[in-house]
Amino acid sequence: MSANPRTNRTPVILAVVGVLVAAVLAAVLGVVLTTGDDDKDDAGENKSATGPKSAIRVVDPATLPAAVQPDGVIRVGSASAPVTVTVFEDFRCPFCKRFETGFGPLLADYAEAGKIKVDYHIASFLDGKLGGTGSVKAANAARCSVDAGKFAAYHTVLFTNQPEESEDGYTAARLLELADQVPGLRGEAFDTCVNTDANAAWVSAAETAFESSGVSATPAIAVDGKILDSGNSAMRSPDNLRELLDQRLENPGSGKAALGEEPQAPSAG
Repeated sequence: MSANPRTNRTPVILAVVGVLVAAVLAAVLGVVLTTGDDDKDDAGENKSATGPKSAIRVVDPATLPAAVQPDGVIRVGSASAPVTVTVFEDFRCPFCKRFETGFGPLLADYAEAGKIKVDYHIASFLDGKLGGTGSVKAANAARCSVDAGKFAAYHTVLFTNQPEESEDGYTAARLLELADQVPGLRGEAFDTCVNTDANAAWVSAAETAFESSGVSATPAIAVDGKILDSGNSAMRSPDNLRELLDQRLENPGSGKAALGEEPQAPSAG
């Protein structure tokens, strides 16, 4: 773990039962992850300065390809997609679940359409904050699912079934149970990979890369290498993020993403 503690964007109470009982850890969520209706008209249609937009398509995540990149990120979508969205997540982070619930369908739609590719940086720092091994084990299992060709679908299942943040619920048995929800994922290779923590070195390297990236909390989002800070309206709703992505697609280099910060280039090996 990093010498500089990584704090999640939700208040957390850590209870250590023993001779001493300490309650420590509060953080402010810098990114506003709300899915308000500010960008909808009376009929509920998405709208923008250029007029109504079509509804976000419901995409089966099982159709989305994923591959581990040389720097260790897990890329979903086509490498030739013109815009890159980078997502920093920890599977035990409740605000990451909120982000995936609200913004995930947009990312899946645009990735399936070839408009964007999504690079996932999987962190596991919450084990150090909360105790247990759930973040590490979930990260390992997610990496196992890449080899099985099922990452996007399994990633969705893990966040949909996320345990309470303080509960160390991502055990090997639970991760295999959740894998049953992804057709074709279970098998000797995947089960062994999960049970033996076969990707422990990758998980450790991914956490080290996260700690050196300049990102201090999860979820964090970058568009074409520029971190969207808490003041960027693109983080307030999927419609706003969609507007930003459309601006980037129509005119590379434009849009609110240019106001962000560029993280250091991590390498997870």
